[in-house]
Amino acid sequence: MRVAVIGGTRHIGPAILKLLVEAGHQVSVFNRGLTPAQLPPGVQRITVDRKIPGQLAAALRDQRPDFIIDLIGFVAPEVDEVFSALPSLLHYVFCSSTAVYGRIIGRNTPDESIPVAPDSPYTFGKVACEQFLMEKHRHHRFPTTIVRLAHPYGPRDQLLYTTGREALFLDRLRHGRSILIPGDGQTRIHPIYVEDAARAFVHLLGRSECMGRIYNLAGEQIFTLDEYFSSTARALGVSLVAHRLPADFFKDNAQLWADRRRKFDFGCNWVQYESAFDITALRDTGFRCHTDHDTGVTLTLEWLDSQGLIPPSSDGDEEDLILRQR
Repeated sequence: MRVAVIGGTRHIGPAILKLLVEAGHQVSVFNRGLTPAQLPPGVQRITVDRKIPGQLAAALRDQRPDFIIDLIGFVAPEVDEVFSALPSLLHYVFCSSTAVYGRIIGRNTPDESIPVAPDSPYTFGKVACEQFLMEKHRHHRFPTTIVRLAHPYGPRDQLLYTTGREALFLDRLRHGRSILIPGDGQTRIHPIYVEDAARAFVHLLGRSECMGRIYNLAGEQIFTLDEYFSSTARALGVSLVAHRLPADFFKDNAQLWADRRRKFDFGCNWVQYESAFDITALRDTGFRCHTDHDTGVTLTLEWLDSQGLIPPSSDGDEEDLILRQR
C-alpha cells in the first residue's frame, strides 16, 4: 500500500514510519522539512508547507497515496485540502486530542460519546477538523477515522512535569532533591508510551469497521500524580522526594519565577484538567498496549541520557526558591 504520513518527524511520527516500513508499505512523509530526522530507508520526503493554501493538496494529487495518517492537522481548511485533493482516498486516519473534552469534572472518565467542550484555539481547531471529517463521512462516505490521543511520552521528547515538558526535575530526583507536585497529588494522568501510540495508528489503518469512528487513545494504566512521579522515581532507582503545593499557589505566585527560565504556571492547569479516558472502543478492535509505565519511563530516560538532555540540578533551582518562600 502507498501510505502518506503528514508530519512524521517528531515524537510519534518516526515510530509510525518505522512500523509502516517494516510492514512492507511504500511510505512517504509530507512536511516542511525543518525538523532534522533520519528517515527509515525507502521513505520519501515531500517538502510542503501546509500553512500555504494549496501546497499540500497539489503534492497529494501528484503522489496519490492510498492511505494517509495525518498527525498535524489543526484547523478545518487543512483537512479540507486532503479531502479535496483525494476524495477517493481509501482511508484517512486523523490525529485529534483528548483535550477536546475540556475540563473533566470530578472522577469522570469520558468515552467518545461524551460531548466535546473545547476551550482553547487548539481544541476549537481540532473539534472543527473532527466535525468536518465526520460530515464528509456521512454525506460523501469519505473513509475517515479520528484518534483522540491522550498524553504520549517516550524517546524524542521530554517528560511532563509541573513546568510542562522538561528534564531538569529528573536530575533533582536522582540527587534526592525535592520536586513539586500541584494539588494533593490525586489528579489523574493517562499516559501512553510513544511506540504503543504508533502501533495504534497503524493497527487502525485500512480497517473498514473503524471508518466513521472516533477512538480515545491512551495507555492501559491511569495514574494519580503521586503514582506518576513514584513510577518515574522507580525508573531512576530512587525514592520519591516531593512537596505538594495547592493549585492556587501556582496561579497566584508567578512573580517567584518571573525572571527565571523555568515557569511553573502549568501546575494549576494540570490540576484543573483531570486526564483519564475510556479506551474500551479501541480495545474492542483488538488493540492492546505493550509497554507499562515504569518500562516506558526507563526507555525514555535512557534516550534522554544518551542525548545529553538531562541538565544538572542544584540547590538553587526554582523549586528551592519556591520552597524557601513558602
